[in-house]
Amino acid sequence: MATRILVLGLDAADAALVHEDIDAGTLPSFARLCAGATELRLSNTLSTLPGAIWPEIATGRSSGKTGFYFPPRQLRTGEAVPRPVEADEVDPTSFWTLASDAGARVAVIDYPWWPLRSGLNGIQVAEWGTHDRPFGSDGLAFSEPSDIASELTARYGPYPMTAQGVVGTATRAPCDHHNASEGAYEALLSDLVAGIELKTQLLVDLLHQEDWDLFVAVFGEPQCAGHQMWHLLEHAAAHPLGQATDPVREIYRRLDLAIGALMRAAGEHAVSVVIASHGMAKPTGGPQLIPEVLLRLGLASGQGSAAGVRARLPAPAKKLARLVLKGKLQHRAREAAGSLPNPLESRETRAAALDGDRCSWIRINVQGREPFGSVAAGDAPELVENIRRELLALTDPATGEPVVATASTPLEEFGPDAHPDMPDLLVSFREDLEVLETCESARVGRVHVPYRAPARRTGAHPTTPTTAWIAGASAEAVATTGSVTDLGPTILELLGLSVPASLDGHSL
Repeated sequence: MATRILVLGLDAADAALVHEDIDAGTLPSFARLCAGATELRLSNTLSTLPGAIWPEIATGRSSGKTGFYFPPRQLRTGEAVPRPVEADEVDPTSFWTLASDAGARVAVIDYPWWPLRSGLNGIQVAEWGTHDRPFGSDGLAFSEPSDIASELTARYGPYPMTAQGVVGTATRAPCDHHNASEGAYEALLSDLVAGIELKTQLLVDLLHQEDWDLFVAVFGEPQCAGHQMWHLLEHAAAHPLGQATDPVREIYRRLDLAIGALMRAAGEHAVSVVIASHGMAKPTGGPQLIPEVLLRLGLASGQGSAAGVRARLPAPAKKLARLVLKGKLQHRAREAAGSLPNPLESRETRAAALDGDRCSWIRINVQGREPFGSVAAGDAPELVENIRRELLALTDPATGEPVVATASTPLEEFGPDAHPDMPDLLVSFREDLEVLETCESARVGRVHVPYRAPARRTGAHPTTPTTAWIAGASAEAVATTGSVTDLGPTILELLGLSVPASLDGHSL
């Protein structure tokens, strides 16, 4: 059987590490791919909307305009509490549904953060072996047609971590459930290797099943390995597991074998598109500082002595207070202290810092937009500018350098069509100052908040470009720079299909 376009996604695979290992001679399939491919360096939204890469690749549209940018927990206009995005809130239109509508036969396996669309001319299997699982339940894959997922699970079994009862959720990936012992790292590496091998077998069999116009599959293992074991890459010689094998590089070696097998199965005439989405590095911190900064600026719910006492309380005392105070009494106490978990639930809040993963998202509590709005709509732009000025004034006490890299508005980033769910200020932090745990300014004073990685993660996403390789197309006909929104239109043109004018991206 033959495939026209093979698209392989490597979730959070670090392109710099790939090139290092190509040079070291340990990734022969990648080396062959690169030797005959055009390499693309594509801009993305890591500094503003880190969760938007895969949705933007799928849609060819800016997530700043669609409003779908952080499935685990994002704020919707008219609501005060961020929450997971539901599948029926997402328009499932993607480059493969556009191809399907044009008559192409398509297969899509484990595309991250994407719902199903009924009536597909082909198959889509979701959340069988992905890192993130925002739309499924009980760790079970789901599909279109609906019986495909159960048939594949019956034939190949569940994904290794799922088979052991480790279930992912919208806010926590399956690999986040391990502990930090040597045995746990060995078990995680074993599960990830088994997952790559099993998925490769499944994909090869599907490629041989029929002639596909478009075949899309994404491997989530580099995301899991990077988040959980990046420190072993840097300190391999000092760790017992690292002495036997470098686990991150072992995952890349296994992916190299998978890429070779899948490109062979697709056939010699297939055009291959391989995407390393967004890389990995040591965590840098920064977002955890902003709630306290807003409190010091008088913008949180807490004011005066109550807020001052909270800031000085040790962590055990704060935990005890939460245990003793319940219900409305706890809410009032935390409101007075400026420590509400959802600050927009208070009319005393003027601006709130929301979780943006590696960014900080600031939302103004605007009257008529937020349920407990306290800031007149006409006053919001001036408040945004005041906050931006104060954030850009924050410095690292150790170096005197600014800690904020960028602070931008949706209008500046996405234009007048920015979605109303966008934060009012998108804040990105310096990545060259080690872990940011302390900042200071003349107005704020010195703020110290320790950085604590979620689920013991030792790797985080840097603001590096997305790298993609296109092999089998005429190299001189492919532009080498662009945006991740250009990938979908490029794939459509490789299929000989027209690109809708409604997309933000353009064919490369």
